[in-house]
Amino acid sequence: MTRQTDGLGMLSAGQLVSGRYEVQRRISEGERRRTYLAYDNKMRRPVALSVLRPECAHLDPEGVEREGTVLGRVGTHDNIVSVFDFDRDGSVQFVVFEYLGGGTLAELIIREGSLPPEQLLRLSRQVCRGLAHLHNKGLLHRDVCAKNVLLDERGNAHLGDFDSAIWLDDPDPDLPSTPNPYSAPESKGMRASRDRRSDLYSLGCLLYVMALGTVEVGGLRQLREARRDLPSSFADLVECLLADDPDGRPDDADQVLRWLDDIRKASNLDALIRAGESQQVEFKASLHHPYGSVPSAGAEEGMRRKLWLEVTKTIAAFLNSDGGILLIGVDDQGRILGVESDLPYVKKHTLDSWLLSLQQVIVNDLGTDVFSSIRISLVPHGDVHVAVISCPKRSVETWLGTTGHEAFYVRAGNGTRELTGSRLITYIREHFHS
Repeated sequence: MTRQTDGLGMLSAGQLVSGRYEVQRRISEGERRRTYLAYDNKMRRPVALSVLRPECAHLDPEGVEREGTVLGRVGTHDNIVSVFDFDRDGSVQFVVFEYLGGGTLAELIIREGSLPPEQLLRLSRQVCRGLAHLHNKGLLHRDVCAKNVLLDERGNAHLGDFDSAIWLDDPDPDLPSTPNPYSAPESKGMRASRDRRSDLYSLGCLLYVMALGTVEVGGLRQLREARRDLPSSFADLVECLLADDPDGRPDDADQVLRWLDDIRKASNLDALIRAGESQQVEFKASLHHPYGSVPSAGAEEGMRRKLWLEVTKTIAAFLNSDGGILLIGVDDQGRILGVESDLPYVKKHTLDSWLLSLQQVIVNDLGTDVFSSIRISLVPHGDVHVAVISCPKRSVETWLGTTGHEAFYVRAGNGTRELTGSRLITYIREHFHS
């Protein structure tokens, strides 16, 4: 028999809701809901029974139905909490979710502090995959934060709590309130944003707190200094996500996910080097400093230009082929030399100055649009850093402009080859103009 809640909306152990869900214990307390571990006597499985507080039910009487309907339309996804049921039992409004026994991401951060690189990047990608699925279904979450990410027993992340979610194409100007502490600047006024990029700002805050193990989002310099064990492109991504102007953020969650995938690949430096040079991986010992015999003073500049050309030729070839990764600071035998030996050849003798010199080389030979299409990260390895340049396949040709003429390069085995004449025409027709 179903027993009603007390005046505070509390359920007690053994209480049966809707003739089916037997309450076992309370597992979380939120501003709008209490969630209980319950047993579904019909399906014979544990579930999470989320009950709307009475005062919230009065302020938003359609909240439970809206959330249940939203999740029904969204469908199932590995990184989104699944909904099983929603209903009303007397004064009790509830939603039934799959039970995830790993607690919340917020609890993990409180318990463990800053997360190690592998776990941080894995959870970041999982949350981003869930968010990308929601956005592709036309839904804006509006409350992306650590307490709304649930973990299963294996530690995998599932985005949940859709109290504040709205459809992007819903013309209704009345939006449900959101308590999200990581709301984007444009979402804090009287007219809340309906832009996917507002969720991306909240995602940037989430990445920040996972990296530093704190509830507060501080300065980017603090992140860069505290997490030198991460590829530098992680902090670049967070900085981009936290841009005050939405136009300064990535366009969508799919773009963020590709960025995170590049960071994950870059972080696995030893595996990249063990695999050796191939169609999609190449090593360069240096950008500025010629190894081996030391050239004469007059020949040094020519040698540096030759090194620059080898780098930009490789980037162009990857972009024109199936994509690839270029590592600078690793010799042909896979020995890690680091880019630090280049520092005496750059203006301020710092890693930031080295990165600026690399940018200038790429822009001069390939153009700003090519520089915008690649991902560069300095990856720590012991006391040195390796530059990892991720080059995705492009949908347009990439031409190398040097010494007054343009050249077109592709990957051939583990080398770079220039195409000319009929081979060039055929390749472009087959790969770019189909």
